[in-house]
Amino acid sequence: MPETDEGHAYFQAVEDIFLRLRGKGTLLSPADNEIARRWFEEGVPLELVHRCMEESFAGFHERGVKRRTGARREIDSLKYCARAVDAAWAEIRDMSAAGIREEAAPLDIPSRLAALADALPASLAGREDWRRRIHALLGDPPTVEEALSRIDREILEAAEAALAEGERTALAGEVETTLEHLAARLPALELELARQRLSAQALRRRLSLPLLSLFSPEAERTGEGGAG
Repeated sequence: MPETDEGHAYFQAVEDIFLRLRGKGTLLSPADNEIARRWFEEGVPLELVHRCMEESFAGFHERGVKRRTGARREIDSLKYCARAVDAAWAEIRDMSAAGIREEAAPLDIPSRLAALADALPASLAGREDWRRRIHALLGDPPTVEEALSRIDREILEAAEAALAEGERTALAGEVETTLEHLAARLPALELELARQRLSAQALRRRLSLPLLSLFSPEAERTGEGGAG
């Protein structure tokens, strides 16, 4: 996983998009991590990754319906989507090199921040304060992304602290059940990092918390209206 805040946000967004499309909560494999790392280092836009992954999943499910086989197959790795992402990115670079492609439009940061603020669940304690902080962010994309990452961590910490004891125990049990399948494959340090990621993932899922990133699926839903 990239060490910078920008790289961490990119990785989290890729993981979040993949897991939502897959419909199951788990961690990306080490091989998937390397794919996401390569995309980040090559500068592949997250919007492109998101679009290609959606198209890959849609095509997979459409072919599955047409086959009508009894066995239920699933996409369980980013490898399935990587060919489409790489091909689309290569085409964009080729067009850019040939002077065909126009300069990409800048991110509409205010609209994306508004979409993220609206995506916060109504049940979130202190929702209006979080919304105001998100709306107030200013700066270029890396600056805003870093600030969003901090707010995201704060929200997760506050939400976890507000859980009832029973909810916290159930959440921890869910995480440990998943970790049992990873324990034999991961060293102690990586296992602890996996526990942290799984805990955050489970908490997001339980409380319907969006990933606060300019490139998360919620941020891209600009112009669709929100909770206000």
